[in-house]
Amino acid sequence: MERQLPARLIRLAPVLLPLLAIALARAMTFTDWAAANAVVAALLFAWIVADSLLLATIAKAEDRKAGLRAMLGAGAAASVIVLIGAAAPVREAIYAMPPLLAAAALTLALFVAWSGALVVRALAGGASIEDAAAIVLPPKLVRFMSAESRIMRLALWGWRREQDIPAGAQGFAYHRFLLPMIYVFLALQAIELAVIHFLLIQWNATVAWIWFGLGIAGSLWIVGLAQGFRIHPVLVTEQGLRVRSGVMVDLLVPYDAIAAIVPSFGAEQVKAADTLNHAVLSWPNAMLELDRELTVRPLFGAEQRVRRISLRIDESAAFLAALAERVPQLCR
Repeated sequence: MERQLPARLIRLAPVLLPLLAIALARAMTFTDWAAANAVVAALLFAWIVADSLLLATIAKAEDRKAGLRAMLGAGAAASVIVLIGAAAPVREAIYAMPPLLAAAALTLALFVAWSGALVVRALAGGASIEDAAAIVLPPKLVRFMSAESRIMRLALWGWRREQDIPAGAQGFAYHRFLLPMIYVFLALQAIELAVIHFLLIQWNATVAWIWFGLGIAGSLWIVGLAQGFRIHPVLVTEQGLRVRSGVMVDLLVPYDAIAAIVPSFGAEQVKAADTLNHAVLSWPNAMLELDRELTVRPLFGAEQRVRRISLRIDESAAFLAALAERVPQLCR
């Protein structure tokens, strides 16, 4: 553990150190000295922001050799921060420097034009919007934004959607025991949100409404997850067993990778690092042993290599019977 912590800090340093330097530089622009020496403070702020982001880009690049577009992107991000991030007197001094404004505008225009051309070319080649956006933006950010958008769409418009069961597949639900617990949790959350909002508004209305907005967003997020559990059941398909847990997990398990149905299992197996635990807020009622490792890439979190899959299915007997029909070795 002691060795892992420094390694993690070293990996995070190219992100944390530039953010710290930029935060300190921005704080400097709000001092009396910066107000009295606005031009010097503006140039110093611009230099620190640009230098921090460019050095961070080089540090994160493979073999410390950042590409031209990556450097241009760092320059574009620095331009935005410089133009809007400083205190008012320093910002006015920046706006009074035509060469600095021209350099920032040119950097932004070049980056937007280059990125736009890459996105258009990717879309024309048949790439999805998410894949095209990941070319010009950090892939983790694109994935996060896509996930948030998907969950919110389910929360707002998922009520009318039927279960997603393709032709030729059998769907097995796992939401009937789960949704009542989620709705009870949502009711308790609504009561808590109302009480805390009432208490906060006595102190500061702005803080109270920010808290209220965050609470509503969180409730919608949970509703979207719940709708995902209902809409996306586990599927027995022609291609294999498709293990789905709402929008969080979607793993296709080839039938020839299923070695056995585990007749009995305990907490040690369910909680093992190489077990995909499909059960949510409950104990699984079925477990499959695999004859090889499969890689799971959940919507959130790191990928996982699994040798077992534990599931909670509403009608587990029917599920295991349907699975046995597709996997002859389970009947031996």
